[in-house]
Amino acid sequence: MIRRILTPFATGLLFLAPVLLTLILLNWLAGYLVAALGPATPLGQLLGKAGMFFTPSPFAAFWAGIGMAALLVWVIGLAVQTRFRPQLEGGLDGLISRIPGLGALYRPLAQFVRMMGTSPGGEMSGMSVVSVSFGDHVEALALLTSPRLHDFGQGPRYLILIPTAPVPVGGGMLFVEASRVKPVPSMGVDDLAKLYVTMGTLTGPEAAK
Repeated sequence: MIRRILTPFATGLLFLAPVLLTLILLNWLAGYLVAALGPATPLGQLLGKAGMFFTPSPFAAFWAGIGMAALLVWVIGLAVQTRFRPQLEGGLDGLISRIPGLGALYRPLAQFVRMMGTSPGGEMSGMSVVSVSFGDHVEALALLTSPRLHDFGQGPRYLILIPTAPVPVGGGMLFVEASRVKPVPSMGVDDLAKLYVTMGTLTGPEAAK
């Protein structure tokens, strides 16, 4: 039951990630202006105003707004899981790309997030999920960029990409000793993206759904 609820939410969150990342970048660029206006962010004020339809309390209204936003993301996730995903992506991209200034930020972010998917012919379709060991007690899930081995004089190395959580558009590219890289055949690239976006709340069988 919990998996059926969380999976559409994670799918919707991943679908909306380019929009959210664009807003985060804009919020970062306007950080000094927001700080001068007060501690409440524009997005927080918007959620609070939406919650006012249910309660006059500012505190309760904010959390009501959060609940409404989470419900909207969940519904979008259900829609994205249907055959209408290409139409939804095209409509969203076309709408935001027409906004002056916003489209320039949104387009590269959208392209990167879509690359995290497993659509046929996608730029990341040749990548695979691997487990990388760092020392004897630490492992990390990462993406193997290609099966090609690199040797800079210290033995064969794989080039891997370790995304960041909860926004997997950044990360680090590392050359790792081949013996420390193990494939994870039960997990796809899209599953790894869900795992990072949800900060590990979808793990094991849930992440593979």
